[in-house]
Amino acid sequence: MDSITQAALGGLCGEMTLRKQLGWKAMAWGVFIGTLPDLDIIAYPWLDKVQQLSWHRGISHSILMCFLAALVLGWLLAKLHRKRGVTQRQATWFVFITWVTHVAIDCFTSYGTQIFEPFSNYRVALNNMSIIDLSFTLPMLAGLLLVLFFKKDSATRTIIGRSAAIWLCLYTTASFTLQYQANVYFEKQLHARGITPTRMMTAPTISNIFLWRMLAESGDQYHIAYWSLFDKTSRPCRIDSTAKGHDALEPLKDHPEAVQLVWFTKNWHKVVQASSKPDSLLLIDMRFTEIVTPESKSPVFCWRLQEQSGNLDFNQVSFRGRSKVGETLDYLWQRIQGSAPEWMAAPWPWQDKAIDLTGQDR
Repeated sequence: MDSITQAALGGLCGEMTLRKQLGWKAMAWGVFIGTLPDLDIIAYPWLDKVQQLSWHRGISHSILMCFLAALVLGWLLAKLHRKRGVTQRQATWFVFITWVTHVAIDCFTSYGTQIFEPFSNYRVALNNMSIIDLSFTLPMLAGLLLVLFFKKDSATRTIIGRSAAIWLCLYTTASFTLQYQANVYFEKQLHARGITPTRMMTAPTISNIFLWRMLAESGDQYHIAYWSLFDKTSRPCRIDSTAKGHDALEPLKDHPEAVQLVWFTKNWHKVVQASSKPDSLLLIDMRFTEIVTPESKSPVFCWRLQEQSGNLDFNQVSFRGRSKVGETLDYLWQRIQGSAPEWMAAPWPWQDKAIDLTGQDR
């Protein structure tokens, strides 16, 4: 998830484990250690674009690193604060749960986390939570700020910290429960239309667990649908189908860059021929919620591929200029509430003749 959430969760781990020994410093250590796994991006300047895709949320987010970090950092922390009564066991446990919870909530998102590195590059993605979810983060932040007004041995401080932890557990449980409910709904809708998917994923939209998006695959088609907890039973389910276009990638599929992009998308990729550039392709990661307005819908992750002198060059393309942030969020809020009847009715960028498929308006 986002860095603020990860830092706050680390701070809560410190508050719950070492607060009585270290006071506010326990939270500070938690914020620091909770941020460490995401500092793998520091290596980006020394990596090419292909390596960057597999590096972030790679070895630093592995189960192996959880244990190694706990042993090394736990030893250092215990040595640094032994006069305050911090034992080796307490420090090791603190670092372990801080690192593990960071990795765990990253696994909740659709991005994918390589927890089995260096033995496997499989990316675990449970799809039950958005990368940014204010309902998950803000109560935790409020609790952490509030506890600073109480002494380290205060019973009230203990109650506040535990309440924040309980909220996170309840919210996570609710996300899995609603995901199951959304899955049941989408399976019924696909069956009613005679669509038998070979695979399907269901994930929440940005910063909520009420509006869910389905992405299903059958034959050479992807099927996209949305369901909100607040939808009326009379609301029809719109299922948008789009061709995968994988055949267009065939001439380039053996390039390491193409292989890596397909791996990153977990094979949930769509390929579009850029008509304005016949030697270029767009490769779209279909796993993430579209940027939707009444007039347009655009993918979050998209790359332009172009073969040059036997090598495959790829660059990320953005279509965010097609919509304003305020308009997008307002429309999303309408859909969460069960409104926005024309949701997803607008064209894709590759269907809009006014859009250059390099991602810039003509």
